[in-house]
This record gives sequence, structure tokens and C-alpha cells, in this order.
Amino acid sequence: MSEKDPLLEQQQLYIDSLKKGDDADGGLHTTGQTNAQRGILQGKRILVTRTREQAGVLSERLLALGARPVEFPTIHIVPPRNWDSLDRALGRLFPTSTEKDGHRGCPYAWLIFTSVNGVHICCERLLKRGYDLQTMCPVRVAAIGPATAAALERYGIHADLVPDIYVAESVADALIHDSQQRGETLQGKGILLPRAAEARNVLVTELQQAGAVVDEVAAYTTVSVASDDQQGQEIVKLLRRGELDIITFTSSSTVRNFMQWLRSCAIDDAILHHLRLKIACIGPITSQTARELGLDVDIEAKEYTIDGLVEAIVGASLADAPLQGEE
Repeated sequence: MSEKDPLLEQQQLYIDSLKKGDDADGGLHTTGQTNAQRGILQGKRILVTRTREQAGVLSERLLALGARPVEFPTIHIVPPRNWDSLDRALGRLFPTSTEKDGHRGCPYAWLIFTSVNGVHICCERLLKRGYDLQTMCPVRVAAIGPATAAALERYGIHADLVPDIYVAESVADALIHDSQQRGETLQGKGILLPRAAEARNVLVTELQQAGAVVDEVAAYTTVSVASDDQQGQEIVKLLRRGELDIITFTSSSTVRNFMQWLRSCAIDDAILHHLRLKIACIGPITSQTARELGLDVDIEAKEYTIDGLVEAIVGASLADAPLQGEE
């Protein structure tokens, strides 16, 4: 019988305790934790670069494990300056009574959301304009991952499809596979894709290659933090003193905007290659962006979610720490 690896056993214990600690809403219990959960990341100062509205979820999980999260939103979500294109596209999901009587049907076969931000902006805009989301035409809805699907559920919209791997390429593959399973193709099918103005082209390209007619509309823009941001100046001090242990990135835009901000502060990228500092990314696309911008990625989540990122950070921290009883 092969000898068990004590480090792997210890890592699995911590990861299992993380999963058992999840409540029904996907949050992590901060009270009554098991001994295995308590203090895993004790004292580690971890930079959270998500938007201010979304940073709390990751910070809560890290704090519950003993870390000292430092929130520094490197991106701000900005709605469209001109709503016309988005309003027209979203409005097509709600045919008038005359159109319904004329059996015009739904102009789109699929409505795809690739972020929680996109869900929030589109649904809030529709509600502001007086639409009842429950009267939307019978379009099928796809979400890039469970967090986006959960955001849709909060508006009473069920995601018909969530790919197993939470990246744009998998959304296209899942739609194509779903059509094949139904004995159909995407040829000539209308697809509405409201998303960030600067999103990657791969999803649109693959859907178009499958014959779909993609209506891509900018729902929001991500804007970088200013170089003279007061909070940013505090982050610079932490970096210069080597007092950050981990920098987390949850999307390519957080990486791009962080690096843009850093360089606008006239800070040499070499400051990010400190031996103690680790870079943690939520998945391979974010990691690829980080590497393209000159960063060394030390930690990458296997499941491309916030929980997956936390598990990866825990695993890496355990791997770096000496086992109990080791001299």
C-alpha cells in the first residue's frame, strides 16, 4: 500500500471543512467554525481588487479564515452614456400585445449573460423602464457560471444553461452541444449578448462560426482607478514595504486595470516580484492576462468561482507552511 501524503491529507481536510461551512446562500459561516477552518490564513494580508459592490463576498470568506483582506477596487462599473442601443435590444424581449397577437414570437433564441454586472445593469434598467421581467418572451437564458445564474434568480429569471467550465469558450460549446442534443443547430438563431464593452471577442466569434446571428450590445464599461486615488496611495506604501502577501484577481479586467493604475503611479513592475508576494487568479483566462502583463501567477483556482479561488489560496498556504510536528 502506498504511503499517504500528509500534506495532501491536511489540504483535503481544510477544503472539506470549507465546503461544509457554506450556508444555503453560498456564504461562509463566520461563527461556530470548525477548528480546521479557524485561522488557516491567519494574519495574511490579501489584496482584493474586485469592484466595491462585489468585494465583500471574497473579503468575508478570507476574513473568516483569519486573513486581513484589504479592499482596493481597481475597476469601476460605468453604465452606458447612451442607453439607446441597449434599450432597443432589451425591449425586443418584450413584444407588444399587437405583436403577440400576430404571433411574431421572440426575436432571440438565447439571452446570454457573462457577468453578474451585466445581469444587474440589464435587469435594473428594464425595471426602471417599467417592464415586468416575468412577461419576457420565451427566450432561453444562459449564464457563464453559478454566480451569474444566482444573480438572475434574484430577479426571478432561471438560467436554462450554465456550462461546466466558467469561461466564454465553454458558453459557446455548451450552446452548440445543447442545440445538437435537441436535433437543431444555431444556424440563423438570434442571440442577445449584453456585456462589457471591452469583453473578449471569442464568444461572439465562435457563435457566429456556428451560424448564429449575435446581437452584441455594450451594457457597461469598466474604468480604471485614478493614479491619485487616496486609497491607492496606501496600497503603494504596502507594496513598497513588502506588507502584502497575496494579490487576488477575479477577472482579466481587474488585472489590466490594476497594472494600468500601478504604471500610472510610476511604480516599477518589479515591486510585484517580491519573494513573499503571490498572485492568485480565479481561472486560466485571468491568469493568461496576468502573464501577458508580466506577472508570475502563483495560485490559480481549479473551479472558476470565488469559493474556488479561496480553496486554491488555502491549498497554497498549506503547501508553504510546515506540517505540525515538523522540525
